[in-house]
Amino acid sequence: MRGLLVALVLAASAAHALQLSNEEVAVDADDGEFDLRKSETRLRGNVRVTQGPMSITSEEAVGSGESNENSKWTFSRSVQVKTREADMRSNTATAAIVNGQLTRATVKGTPATFEQHPIAGEQLIEGRAGEIEYDLTKGIVRMTNDVWFSYGGNEFRGDVVVYNVRDEKVLVNPTGESNGRVNIRIRPRNGVNPQAAPTPSSTSENGS
Repeated sequence: MRGLLVALVLAASAAHALQLSNEEVAVDADDGEFDLRKSETRLRGNVRVTQGPMSITSEEAVGSGESNENSKWTFSRSVQVKTREADMRSNTATAAIVNGQLTRATVKGTPATFEQHPIAGEQLIEGRAGEIEYDLTKGIVRMTNDVWFSYGGNEFRGDVVVYNVRDEKVLVNPTGESNGRVNIRIRPRNGVNPQAAPTPSSTSENGS
């Protein structure tokens, strides 16, 4: 059943990627200021940028670029990046629109957080880091700066963690990117401390 569910999710993600280029990017806010000479847009209050199931919300945003189809955005205050697969929250974020498509979002915070939408019956996957970069087209998350990553209560810590949301594969301190060590903490699922052996009863000690 799990394999079928994963296959369905991956198939849906692939179909979504093919159709995404046909979806328009919609931007709205409570108020905005547009500098036509500098090609700069400033938005304030309930800012929301969406494309299909993807969205970025914040209280303030600044966009710049020669055209709306190719632009860079900076978001601040109560930032949330949401996709079909996961959510990220942070103090600030940047995003790129390339050829009319949201392609990448980077969130920064103290810390920034990541959480994958769990499939029914699956373990919760979440992470925290000073910076989290999300390749929205490939579904790859790269966490740096004091990274903590958890899957079902098991914890990974390292300088760099790269997680493929769609394949559910984790790389901790990839070769050539970090000289630090990998730390893993595996927690018993039933909450019992495996180091605490049961205390023998006085009856067993007497051999009766």
